[in-house]
This record gives sequence, structure tokens and C-alpha cells, in this order.
Amino acid sequence: MRTVGLAYLQGTHETLPHHGHAAWWLEQAAAKGDGPACDPAARLAWEGVVPDEKALEAPRKEHPRTQEAFRLARLGHARANPQASLFLVWLLDRTRTQAPQERLEALQAAAQAGLPLAVTALADLEARSGASVESVMERLKEPLQTGLGAAHHLLAQWYARGQFLPRDAILARHHLETAASTDHLDAQALLGECLMVENHASPPAEDETDRRERLRRLTRGETLLRRAAQNGHGRAACVLGDYWAVIAEPKDMTQAMNWFRLGASMKDPGALYMYGRLTLEGQPSSADRERGLTMLREAAQAGHPGAQKFLKLLAQNG
Repeated sequence: MRTVGLAYLQGTHETLPHHGHAAWWLEQAAAKGDGPACDPAARLAWEGVVPDEKALEAPRKEHPRTQEAFRLARLGHARANPQASLFLVWLLDRTRTQAPQERLEALQAAAQAGLPLAVTALADLEARSGASVESVMERLKEPLQTGLGAAHHLLAQWYARGQFLPRDAILARHHLETAASTDHLDAQALLGECLMVENHASPPAEDETDRRERLRRLTRGETLLRRAAQNGHGRAACVLGDYWAVIAEPKDMTQAMNWFRLGASMKDPGALYMYGRLTLEGQPSSADRERGLTMLREAAQAGHPGAQKFLKLLAQNG
């Protein structure tokens, strides 16, 4: 059953991909006790794929089947499938479910099986819990050697903040560049933002060679941000919106609003705030005021201080 499901999931020389039919077969396999089938079945459930026994129509997607995704991931974890354990950790984080013991046990199971991403996440958890630098770095040795983006991104944060490891801007940038080169979205977004901040302004007495190099770095930063935003990174979209709305000369409010809209669709608090605020301020002039208010409320509920202050002022002014 799992073999058939994976064939329809991936497509082979004999079968065309059909995620609905794949979901049906994989869920049948999971129900029969097949642990390795649980992980892909859980992922399809999270994606909202509707199981389709007959596959007579095109695959259908609805809202994420969250409870089914959790059920299948937990089933796989109980059957000692490390991929399902790791996906269970991801689900708990993604849905902000407070289950620290379940998360720890699933993470330990995945790390014990040698999954590099789980090993990295466990090292981060141990560092936060007071483990020694030596033991944490030993745990990270293999993920770093294999070039795992998440591991290099973690070290970049530690070196940049001076948390757990001594502050070192050069090492922080080195690990950030390495992580970004692996298509790690958070690293791409952060590196892109750094490059934009560092290179948007022309310094005094800049010659033509320096100007070209600065613009090259600026373009690289924008490219990294665009790539991250187009692959689902809401903050990257918000940073691009800020650039076109505030920093660029000349400003481009149409492009800014497009980026804020994209970030808002990913529920980034900053993008929700900026799109909502600018909408109420008349950008664009035909914008829906009620939609802007809704976005501001979402940003405020997510803890954005600017949105909270703006709504308070609106309430005071009637």
C-alpha cells in the first residue's frame, strides 16, 4: 500500500502524480500499521489534500486537516518512524501547541535516529537549557560538516548575539552566508536584509568603482529577499515593502503595497500592520477600510506594538 501511495505521490514512469489517490493509499497503509507511511500521509493531511479512492477527478485541496495530520504523525512516532517524529515536532511548533514533553520526546527520537535537522534542534534546546559549549558543539559537528543550513543559521545567531558563543561578527556573517547558500529561508531573508541595510545609502566621496560594488551588494540583498518572500517568508516580504515605501528613491508605493499584501497573506505581523495602516491612510485610494482594520487587529493580536498603538489612537479619535 505504501509503495502504491508513494508512486502516486511522486509519479513514476508507470503512474502520473495524483496526491489525492496517494493520500488515500498512504492513510490505508498507516491504518494497517505501516509506520513509514505515516509521515507522508500526515504531510498530505496538513497540506489539505483530500483522500481520493478512485482518482477519477483532479486532486482536491481544502483547509489543512490539522487533527488528522497530528493523528498520523503521532501514530508514526509511536511506531518509531523518525520522520514522523520530526514532523510531529514541526506541527507542534507550527500550530503553537503547548506540549513541551511530547515535543522533547519526539525530537529526541528523531535525533537518536540521526536526522540532522532534529540533531540541530536538540542542540539548540540543550544550549538553552544550560548544556556546556563543548557538548553542544560536539552534537552539531556532523550537521555542520554536512552543510546543513539550519545548523549554520543557528551558529550565526549565537555569534551575532553573543549568546552561548562569544560575539563575533565575522564568524556570524560566515555562517549566515553558508546557511543562505543552502536555500535556508530564514538565512536568506536575514542576509538579504543585512545587505539592503548596509548598502542602500551612498557614503561620502564614493567613487564609481565603489558605487558599482555597493549597488551589486544591494541588488544581491534584494534578490535574496525576493527569493525568500516568494517561497513563503513573510518577514522578507515585509522588509521589501518597507524598502519601497520608506527607503527607496524614488519611492514606489504600488510595489510596496504588493509586498505588504504578500507578507500579510503569510500572517507576518509587520506586513499586516503596514498594509492595514497604509490602507487606512489611503494607499491605494480605493482600498477597503474594513479590510485594513481587520489586518491591523490581526497584527495587534499577534503582539505588534505599532498596530496596538495605532488602534488605540483610532479608538480615542472615534
